[in-house]
Amino acid sequence: MRTSWYRFLAPLTPGVRVLLLVLTVSYLIAFAGLFFHAYDLYGPFALSGVDFWKGKLWQIVTYALLPATLFDFLFNWLMILFLGSCVERVWSRRRLWAFCLVSTIAAGTAKVLLDAPSVRPMVGTTPVVFGLLAAWGYLCGNEKVLLYFIWEMPIRQAAIILTVLSALLMLPCSGPKTVLIMLFGGLGSLVWLWIESKILRARSSQTVVSERMGRLEL
Repeated sequence: MRTSWYRFLAPLTPGVRVLLLVLTVSYLIAFAGLFFHAYDLYGPFALSGVDFWKGKLWQIVTYALLPATLFDFLFNWLMILFLGSCVERVWSRRRLWAFCLVSTIAAGTAKVLLDAPSVRPMVGTTPVVFGLLAAWGYLCGNEKVLLYFIWEMPIRQAAIILTVLSALLMLPCSGPKTVLIMLFGGLGSLVWLWIESKILRARSSQTVVSERMGRLEL
């Protein structure tokens, strides 16, 4: 059993291992508190627009550590396992963590702005999953993938399909407003990637100009 578990975790990238460990520990601690009626982490750490504007600013990040249900935890855990490993192989672990933080804050900001009066808190790492789907499609768009082991298609197209399917599955339980807010995790991530690409292009163009000026001076 230990050998099988090791083989399962061995191919994971280091940054993804840390993310999954943090999510697992957070879920177990939150579940233990509810199960034994000892404490409730959802009160102080789930994101509520009302509480956020009263000063609980940390909720814009901590809500992503608390899953809505066991299915929510397992589904997002597996999605982060696959998508995070793909993305981290292109990036570094710190860049992956920063990107997940951007996705979390983007959806959290949408929550406190678009749904501020609501007392219903938001939890779950779904915005991170939407962000990783956006990054996967952005970074590996033209590569081919076998979706559900049936259809071969470009990764960008597969990322769009998975995003739409995930949003549709959330609709009956979460409602359209919550789904829209969660999707801001992906939208904010795309904006961040676009800004980052513009900055990198500006830096590279400045480097080329400086090299040319140096050659002219010689």
